Amino acid sequence: MDEKKIMGFLTSEYSWEQIIYEIVAWDGMNPWDLNISKLANHFIEYVRSMDTLDFRVPAKYVIVAAMLLKMKSDYLQSFKEQITGQEEQEIQEELEDLENESENFQIDPLNIPPRRQPTRKIVVSELVNALRKVLKAEDRRTSREKNRRDKIVISADNINERIKTLYSRINTILGRIRKKEVEFSKLVDKWERDDILKNFVPLVHLDNQGKVQARQEKIFEEIYVSRGKK
Repeated sequence: MDEKKIMGFLTSEYSWEQIIYEIVAWDGMNPWDLNISKLANHFIEYVRSMDTLDFRVPAKYVIVAAMLLKMKSDYLQSFKEQITGQEEQEIQEELEDLENESENFQIDPLNIPPRRQPTRKIVVSELVNALRKVLKAEDRRTSREKNRRDKIVISADNINERIKTLYSRINTILGRIRKKEVEFSKLVDKWERDDILKNFVPLVHLDNQGKVQARQEKIFEEIYVSRGKK
């Protein structure tokens, strides 16, 4: 596809469906018997051109590109079984190139329904409908993830304040008991999960900063905290 044609696509409000139909028409493909390999190559060329020219690449375009690469791979694998000799070597080389190319268009394989190897001609309208179904499934998955994230309540508690408070408490207790170490369990008001985590995370930060030293003789046993070198 020439640069002038690509620029025409980029500066227009074309949808991915229109891009596919334009590619089919531009390359003179048979819409009732698509060359999926050519279609995938031209579509990916278009997506790369968007990125190269600093155009925003919608997520849908990336998903469609990944699906076309998957279909191209299935097609080449199926075609490879029917040939031998030099042609097989050429197909193998193209499959290896395709594997490297696919790294730029990875999406979660669990979200893509497994596709059968092509046993009949690919019709452009059926291909577009199939891609729409994949995108709808991806939209539903994204929506579910967003709903789950929205339900997560993040505490407004400032970690820096918690670190400062715990550090002050450690120094106060060590000064009062006149010992080199204090048990972590004595730094926690209530030995419950939330309170333990609320104090443990600041303790890790203080230890990393060198302000305190924490040691534990055996896993899951008591943690002993002493003053650090800083």
